[in-house]
Formats: sequence, structure tokens, C-alpha cells
Amino acid sequence: MKKFMHILVSMAVMASAFQFSVLSVCAEENIVPDYEVKLLLDSDFVLNSDDLLKKTYRNLFETGTNYDEIGVLYIDTEDLAFNEEGWINRVRIKEDGDDFDLTYKKRYAIQNEDIESALDLANTEGFDITDTNYEAQIDWGYEKMTLSLSCNKTASNSGYDDMELPGKNAAIEMLKDKMPGKLEDWSDNNWGKDTIEDGKKFGPIYYLKYRGEYNNTDIDIEIWPIYNEETEETEYITELSFKADTYGAAEATRAALISYLDGLDILLHSDSLKTQKILSSY
Repeated sequence: MKKFMHILVSMAVMASAFQFSVLSVCAEENIVPDYEVKLLLDSDFVLNSDDLLKKTYRNLFETGTNYDEIGVLYIDTEDLAFNEEGWINRVRIKEDGDDFDLTYKKRYAIQNEDIESALDLANTEGFDITDTNYEAQIDWGYEKMTLSLSCNKTASNSGYDDMELPGKNAAIEMLKDKMPGKLEDWSDNNWGKDTIEDGKKFGPIYYLKYRGEYNNTDIDIEIWPIYNEETEETEYITELSFKADTYGAAEATRAALISYLDGLDILLHSDSLKTQKILSSY
């Protein structure tokens, strides 16, 4: 009897090891992200009376006086069903753009800068190195890191005036038509398309983007006016950002930039959370 039980245990261990081996062979590698560092500037110090970047900071960051205007709106339900699942649906238009940019973004919070754990979790949910439909990026603020996986599509803006964004129903139809499969069937069959039918429009918001340089690194400085319907007040968020291909490059430039901005006394030691502010303001 003992010998028989020993055989059974041995067979179970072998089966488990075989299953683990098969899973290991079949499992794909994690998706490889790049990095975007985003730091919040004090709008009271860096913006002038016209809510544009002051000349002092245009000169420091070599932006010139020109900027791009970009319009954006978000679609979610009244109870933020997409946001609760970590998804964001965005429609954007740029100056002289021939199309609307549609972005479907899945976000994963990163705890204690443990990037690999977030990538592992994304992998278990189908986002691995073979998925070329999504661009992986680590959004690195002053306090937090977030893994963002973005699927980008386009929709024609024929019939719209320059910089005009679609109304709620048109935006829903655009997003529904181009919705990627992962979002469509996220928590149930056809969940995404069924849920977005009850969508609400958040925005539009028109923000400004200056392009400049810091220490031979290309930077962007964005000014976001976020109107709060409840308070009828507009809050201006000014964000400086740059992109890097690797963690090491992002870390080194981020540390130097934080020190530089602190020296100018214009850095806010917090994160902007623009999207969350917009979803709570409309």
C-alpha cells in the first residue's frame, strides 16, 4: 500500500512538473516598455496673465513662442465603468490634423517601483511581447509610476471644422467601431461595446504644447485648462515631460531635472493625475 501511494505521489509530481514545463515553454515574454517622465510645474509661477508660458521659462527651455493646440475628450459611463477596470477611451484632434486620433489605454498601477510585477500582471491578461497592437510605456511622475498600454486608431474628421471634436454620440460610434478585441471582451463577451453605449462625454479640453529642450533632451511643456462644472472654475495644470528608451536613461535625466526645477522653485512635489481630474470635473 505504501509503495502504491509512493507511486501515485511520484506520478502527481511528474505531472505537475510537466505542466509547469509546458506553461514555461508556451508563456511569452513580457512586453517591453519605454518611459515618459512627467513633472508638474507651479502654474502660478510659470504662466503669465494670458495663461501662456512666461518668457523666462520659454528662454530657459528654448521653446520659442510657438505652441501646438490639441483638443481632447474622454468617453466613460456615469459611474466610470471603464476607469474602474483601468481603461481609458480618448478622442483627440491636433492642429491641421486630417483625422481624429482614437486611443484605448489600459493602465496598471506600479507599487514601490516594481515594474516587473506590473508587466507580469499585464502578461497574464494578454499583453505580452507578441502583441504589436499596444505600445507599452511607464509613466513616471514625481511620486508614482504607472504602466500604460495604448492601442491607437484613427477616424476621419471629414465634415468637421478645424479643431472641432465630435459630440457624444458620434464619439461613441467612432470608439465603438474601432474598439480593439481585448477591450471589447474585457470582462465578458462584447462588454466594451455594450458598456460604451451608456457613455458620457468628459470634455472637450483644449490644451497647449510647447516643444523645447533641457540638457540635450527634447521636452514638452503642456498647459491644460480643466474646467470644473460644479465649481465653474478653471484649474491650470502645467506639465513638463520627456521620453526615454530605457529605465537608466529616464532615471538619470529625471534626477537632474528634478534638482534643476527645485533650484528654480517651480516644481510641485506631486503628480498631476490629469485624466482623473477631468473624469471628476464633468
